[in-house]
Amino acid sequence: MDRVTALEILVDAAQLPLSHWRARYPEYRAMGVLCSYVPEEMLHAAGFTPVRVRGTSAPLQRVDAHLQSFTCALCRSALDQALAGELGGLAGTVFAHTCDAMQALADLWRMNSAEAHFVEVVMQPVNLGSPAARVYLVAELGRFREHLGAYAGRPIDDEALRSSIGLYDKTRRLVQALAGRRERLRAPDFFAVLDAAQAMPRRLFDPLLVRLLGELESAPRRATGPRLFLTGAILDEPQVPELIEELGAQVVGDDLCSGSRHFHGQVGSGGDPIENLADYFLRRPPCPTKLSPSHDAGRHLLDQVRETRAEGVVFLVEKYCEPHAFEHALLRPVLERAGVPYLVLEMEQTPSLEGLRTRLQAFVEML
Repeated sequence: MDRVTALEILVDAAQLPLSHWRARYPEYRAMGVLCSYVPEEMLHAAGFTPVRVRGTSAPLQRVDAHLQSFTCALCRSALDQALAGELGGLAGTVFAHTCDAMQALADLWRMNSAEAHFVEVVMQPVNLGSPAARVYLVAELGRFREHLGAYAGRPIDDEALRSSIGLYDKTRRLVQALAGRRERLRAPDFFAVLDAAQAMPRRLFDPLLVRLLGELESAPRRATGPRLFLTGAILDEPQVPELIEELGAQVVGDDLCSGSRHFHGQVGSGGDPIENLADYFLRRPPCPTKLSPSHDAGRHLLDQVRETRAEGVVFLVEKYCEPHAFEHALLRPVLERAGVPYLVLEMEQTPSLEGLRTRLQAFVEML
């Protein structure tokens, strides 16, 4: 029998339904997260494995009684899975306060969760440039640390937190190394690896990614065709990068909440770990739900486009996601002035793949 490659194992892990997670990893305790503003290192230090709750294209059967139809697909799909009992294997769920829909989702989650289920919101500051932002965030992370430690049944000490930060920083470095070999890997596989990182225990994931990097050393550069850069919120429809490659183009970079942005930079394990985490969240490129006077979103996007030598930008905008829609409206003139072509794909819970194919094909042919 042929040896199973690291990529095959990672793709399989990325596709594992959350309802099967506990059976796959019985020695670990999963804690659901819905946003990269949740301090995953703290969850890990408390003895949990952070697992990202993602939307699916499965028919929604229970959520309409709780959320309006004009709520984004991620919130509606996630809550529908919870109401159906598909997330019962999670020890709890942690949210970050970003948009109003996510805050409402956290309240609904509490109302519909079992009494023993841990539900918490990390209240990250909105104005990251405020003089009080750092003081506030250090205090908020300290509050969350105490609450989480009480639920875990043991305090989260500094050494455990530093160790977890070191582990997650290592994953970030490995993912950044993988991005450097992007042209040796199919785009759907690249995003599957990132999905696996957000679903697997990191002590199992990291050795597989090291092994994959080794396997890619001798792999030929396979990507050809127009070079596209993806930006937006989440990529819950894996067919998008598949369609791009089928149409003869290639994905050379991304700035997605569930993609490369999730693995940006390093926290650092020296000094006070709570302050390190606070500084990391304040300096990382913010999502559109945050105000950072020192961050120029247009320049940041153009810098990434030029660094990856992308020929066009594809916006993946969740339908009814107002923060990303507002930012997209501000970014379009920046790209137009720079002469960078772009395409906007409005993503729904059950998208029309043929409609996406038609729009992507026209864009690729234009390039």
